[in-house]
Amino acid sequence: MRKNTAFVAFVIATALTGVWVPRLPAGAMAPVVTLGAPTMVNRTPQPSHLRNQTPSPDFFTVCATRGHNSPACIRQTVEAIDNARAHEHMKKYPVILPNDYRKLSVAEQTFVITDLERVDRGLRPYAGLTQTLNHVSHAAAVLRVDPAIGFALMHKLGAGEYGSIWAEDVGPLASDYDWMYNDGYAGADGINVACKTPTASGCWGHRENILYPDKGFPMLTAGAGTGKPAGASIAEVLVGGYGSPPTFVYTWARALRHGANGHPIAARFRRTHG
Repeated sequence: MRKNTAFVAFVIATALTGVWVPRLPAGAMAPVVTLGAPTMVNRTPQPSHLRNQTPSPDFFTVCATRGHNSPACIRQTVEAIDNARAHEHMKKYPVILPNDYRKLSVAEQTFVITDLERVDRGLRPYAGLTQTLNHVSHAAAVLRVDPAIGFALMHKLGAGEYGSIWAEDVGPLASDYDWMYNDGYAGADGINVACKTPTASGCWGHRENILYPDKGFPMLTAGAGTGKPAGASIAEVLVGGYGSPPTFVYTWARALRHGANGHPIAARFRRTHG
C-alpha cells in the first residue's frame, strides 16, 4: 500500500499514549511516511509488547525541508534514536555513525544504521552488502515493495532464511526510527500497513527483521536500495545463510575503520577523510 504523495499532507504517527503530528512551513509539500508489510521467509515471528515512541526531537520537519543528508537532519534524527534507546534502558544507547556517513550511498547508510541497531544490542552484524542483493533491493524500492528472493536465487546464494523491509520516509535514519521505534499499532492512520489492529502479526515486524538473531547461520549478508528521489523509498533485505563469504561492495569492517560504533579510526582513513 502506498499513500498518495501528490497532495500536501501531514504524517500522523499515533502512539498508544498520544499523537505525533510533524509540522511543516505553510505551503510545504510533505512526503507521506508508510512502512510496507514486512516479509519473513523461514523466520519465526515473536510477540512484542513494545509501544510506539514519539520522536524527540521531531526531526521530520528538518529532514523533509533540508534533506535527509543535511547535518541538521542527521543530528536531530540521531538524537531522537538515542532518546528512544534510552527509553528502552539500553546499556549502550548513543548512536555513533562512521565519520564518512554523509559520503555514503543511501544503501550504505541504511546498512550502517541497521548494523548499529544490532551490535549495540549484542547481536552479530551483517557482514556486508552484495551487488546481487543491492539490485534486488533497488528494484523493490523503485516499486515501493519489500524485496523478495525467489527460491532459485536463495539456493544460489546459500540463503537459509531472510527478512525484508521497505519504507517511504525521509531518509535512512528516519526509516530506521520508524522501523525500530514507531512500528506498532497506531490506529487506522498508523504508518505500518501490516499493523492495523493491536494484535496484527505485522506489528513490530520491521524491527523484528532488523534484530532477528539469525542463529545457526554462519554467513550474514545484506542488500539495500533506494528509488527516486534518493532516500524517499528505501528497501532492505537481510539474509542468513551458508557457504563462503561473497564479494561485498561495502562491509561492516569498513564502517568500523571509519569510526562506526566508536571504533578507533584507522590512520589511513583519518588522513584521507578527516
